[in-house]
Amino acid sequence: MSKSTKILLGIICLFIVAFIVYITIIIKQPNQISEKITPIKIGSFSKAIDYAPYLVAKNKGWFEELAKKYNTTVEYTEFQSLPPINEALATDNIDIIFEAEPPAIVGRSAGIGVKIISAGVDLTQEIIVNSESNINTVSDLKGKKIAVLAGTGSHYGIGKVLTEKGLSLSDVEIIDMIPPDAKAAFESRQVDAWAVWPPFPQQEELAGKGRGLNGSEIFIQSIVAAREKFIKENPKLTQDLLIVINRSQEWIVNNEENSKQIVAAELDLPIEVVELAWSKHNFQPKFNENAITDIQAKADFMYDLKFIKNKVEVDSDLICNLF
Repeated sequence: MSKSTKILLGIICLFIVAFIVYITIIIKQPNQISEKITPIKIGSFSKAIDYAPYLVAKNKGWFEELAKKYNTTVEYTEFQSLPPINEALATDNIDIIFEAEPPAIVGRSAGIGVKIISAGVDLTQEIIVNSESNINTVSDLKGKKIAVLAGTGSHYGIGKVLTEKGLSLSDVEIIDMIPPDAKAAFESRQVDAWAVWPPFPQQEELAGKGRGLNGSEIFIQSIVAAREKFIKENPKLTQDLLIVINRSQEWIVNNEENSKQIVAAELDLPIEVVELAWSKHNFQPKFNENAITDIQAKADFMYDLKFIKNKVEVDSDLICNLF
């Protein structure tokens, strides 16, 4: 065998070895995807005990644990009002968002690519009135000022409970306020009532400043939504994020006292507030036809009141059916 032939064979062998090493590296990293090189951006709206699955997973480092498998990191954002959420979705500045259903409905109606990928928590909330108020029934709300964040599940709930008593939203004065402003208005009696989610009613109750109004209970679903583009580009990562959320939901049910402590710490709340609100939540909700029907009712409500311009068919437009 000539010297040049030996050199050629040596080069070929080196190429073969390099190729085998490359294939081995790829096989050993099945969970990494080339599309996802930027941080996973996870958000939530305001402060809410129904974000417990998110709060526990965050506290336990489970999102970071998953991100490491994909050779990336996690960024967290807490939104204080609704418009910035859909703006962030539209500009690819958030990937996953924990919120109630209405912001997702608003976004979809406006043409933003957002999909509901999972239920987070089911809960009931109520309208609260001043502890010394003479408002004792829903019917007593007629002509009164009610603080609520417009276009939310709380707003829908007001309309629903009023309708059940033969009234309508036109029979009350709705004051559109974010929770911090509504809290100040409620405590200074600038408004007669406040429709809002836990922990706010429980804070007022424990402070002796408010009480729940009988018959005003409102069913709300806390959901997990995601950018449609993110889902399509990262289907495996999206599935793995859902696994983390399901893991957290199960952990909460099996570790109730520890979960309360984590939620209290993450939201910077007294444990007494979390304890009082805890029973109003179902931490393992079923995302079934009944859930979709309820979301559709909220979408129709928002369309009828012209909060959204385009009608949303929840099952086809908003629900992610990939998983």
